[in-house]
Amino acid sequence: MRQHSTATALWEHEPPDLLEGVHGSAGPGGLTARLRVDQGNPFYFDHPLDHVPGMLILCGAADLVRAAADDAPEGRVRGAMTFRSICELEPAPTLLLPGGERGRIEVTQDSETVADGWFEFSAADDVPARDYRIDPGRQVPADAALVHRARDENIMIGAPWQGDGHVTALVLAPPDGHTLAGRRPGAHAVDYLVEAGRQFSTWLPHRLARWPLDAHMLWIGVTVDLPVSLPRTLAVALRWRAAPISADKAKFHLDLIHADGRGPALGSLHFASKMLTPAEYARFRGNGRNPR
Repeated sequence: MRQHSTATALWEHEPPDLLEGVHGSAGPGGLTARLRVDQGNPFYFDHPLDHVPGMLILCGAADLVRAAADDAPEGRVRGAMTFRSICELEPAPTLLLPGGERGRIEVTQDSETVADGWFEFSAADDVPARDYRIDPGRQVPADAALVHRARDENIMIGAPWQGDGHVTALVLAPPDGHTLAGRRPGAHAVDYLVEAGRQFSTWLPHRLARWPLDAHMLWIGVTVDLPVSLPRTLAVALRWRAAPISADKAKFHLDLIHADGRGPALGSLHFASKMLTPAEYARFRGNGRNPR
């Protein structure tokens, strides 16, 4: 991936929504920036939180990667992010992109690494055009409580259905102007595809393993392999092969597929999380230890 060595001309046409204080780092092609934590944002702070949500960290990292790229990537993005500890609401965390062909990203707060990961881009795959009608019932949004969302516009999966040993959920693109709608109106934004996967991996243990609705689900990590310029006219869904889910930890491999279920997978997402009861979470936040 080609990168700028300075931040001088990064956002000549559009400022970064989630970043401030963007500067070139010591390494060639590297950047550093502070993450803007706006607790009034209707998506990231859809409901009251006592910490910076993982999606805000992930999307801030994606913004820094986009800032560093000379050209907007058109192919696929592969990468992973590990959340190593809770990121507090203040001080603002710092994101570091050292630079290099296979990019690394690190997020620190008070000199502690709260998250880190890697990313790389590759050439695009041919995606065959499909013409099929979506069952209107598949477009009914999932239950808000089961995906930990309060605002209807922030629900990004349809109510999942089961069949042939799989559980499947239609991806619901957010409305125009939404925080995750992306800068390409005609393409599925990677940001909301990841959020759809996060919501699906939240719905599954609540619905199938009876995790309580008041449980706190700590996001441990995510791995992505997704197309960057998938046409939004192509209806897509997420599919999980049914398997046992433990009482307090979950790992889900999700395939991004055509909504009609035909053809090879278009991409994949892998999520890992841990469940804490309200009492366990209160003790964890009280003593500051990491329960992972």
